[in-house]
Amino acid sequence: MPKIARNRTISDLVLSESVTAVGARLGSGPGKEVFDNLLYDPTVKVIFGNKRLYERAVPLYLKYGGDLSFSDALSVRIMLDQEITEIASFDGDFDRVEGVARAGF
Repeated sequence: MPKIARNRTISDLVLSESVTAVGARLGSGPGKEVFDNLLYDPTVKVIFGNKRLYERAVPLYLKYGGDLSFSDALSVRIMLDQEITEIASFDGDFDRVEGVARAGF
């Protein structure tokens, strides 16, 4: 399994997706645990979206012709803004994004 950097950055949409996915499979208690682990872990930086950030993600969403979800395009926008080049993801769609290396599982 790849090593994940100790300091991590996620968007609020990834936080939401993670809580929802775990909650759907394991119940709301484990979903809340994921929420707490991501939101309150000092090594995880959660970027909360705003109108401007979402607007700046749209060109990436359009560039990849729907191959990236809007949430994924937002993650790429944040990566570009934060000069992050590696993403930990099961999603192979990131493999098509120039300048992004995926640490798959």
